[in-house]
Amino acid sequence: MNLSRSSRSSVHTPKRDREQRRAARNSAERASEFQQRNLRRDIWLIVILAVLVAAAIAMYVAYGVVGNIEYVMQRRLASVSALAIVAIAIGVSTTLFQTITANRLLTPSIMGFDALYVLLQTILVWATGMTGAAMFGVVGQFWLEVGAMVGFSVLLYGWLLSANTRVHKLLLIGVVFGMLFRGVSTFFQRLLDPDAFAVLQNTFFASFTDIDKELVPVAAALTFAGVCLAWFDRKRLDVMSLGVPIATNLGINPRFMRVRILATVALLVSVSTALVGPVTFFGLIVVHLAYRMIRVSRHAFLLPAASLIGMFALIFGQVLVERVFKLDITLSIIIEFLGGLLFLVLVLRRKPL
Repeated sequence: MNLSRSSRSSVHTPKRDREQRRAARNSAERASEFQQRNLRRDIWLIVILAVLVAAAIAMYVAYGVVGNIEYVMQRRLASVSALAIVAIAIGVSTTLFQTITANRLLTPSIMGFDALYVLLQTILVWATGMTGAAMFGVVGQFWLEVGAMVGFSVLLYGWLLSANTRVHKLLLIGVVFGMLFRGVSTFFQRLLDPDAFAVLQNTFFASFTDIDKELVPVAAALTFAGVCLAWFDRKRLDVMSLGVPIATNLGINPRFMRVRILATVALLVSVSTALVGPVTFFGLIVVHLAYRMIRVSRHAFLLPAASLIGMFALIFGQVLVERVFKLDITLSIIIEFLGGLLFLVLVLRRKPL
């Protein structure tokens, strides 16, 4: 009896093995086909976004051109270039920051980068007076702001990220730093005379219409450098998004990676902030849309998608503000309103951070 059972099992075992191998092969083929389909879909999505951005640029540059066409075109090309630089810098920096913190709620602005910018502007006006900008020049002041923000950001937040700080603690410390920077800024602002404070107040809010064209080449070069660094680390970022234990087992040094990416984030954020001013929730909007649209969770797709979505939102939004609303409302107010609502929705979701 036992021999017959064992013989039957030995006869059927190769057949079962072949069936299992065939099922596993079919499952792998279906998964590969599904992955390829998502890959093609994401490529077409990026192409469509690029076409929409090109259409928005053409609409912004060519619509309603009257008077001195050469002067108007030069001014509009400088403005649209600045908008593209800001969109790329904010989209890429927010994507990198959310990857190294492993949380899609955190952005560099929420962590106090904007408050640091206001503090630097306040100290500059307090130390040099109303003639500080003229003394350094537009480009010199831009370099001063970028250098100070990169240095302070790496020193303040580098040790937090390198120490594997928990997300809740990181968010709390970032908010506390932001409150500290705002408190110190308020103290120095009270020491200013009214005329100097009026000059300083213009830097507290983002302005997408009054951008100095002398800063565009410098900002473009720095943004290009930051994007190249991010693109160089795109595969390592894919590994980092799997979690610190998996990244460590695959040969990634998480502490070194976090500090290096943080330096890139600080560079991009400082460029965009020094160019147009603080924008708190714009990065949260464009990166959240990128994650929603892109199915293949690779930074080779997420970074271009976030940049293109940001470019379309800023350029087309500025077209609406200038052509439809006749500058009765500013684009920064719309961004902060929508971004604030999105942040509250994401925080109040039942899923944990």
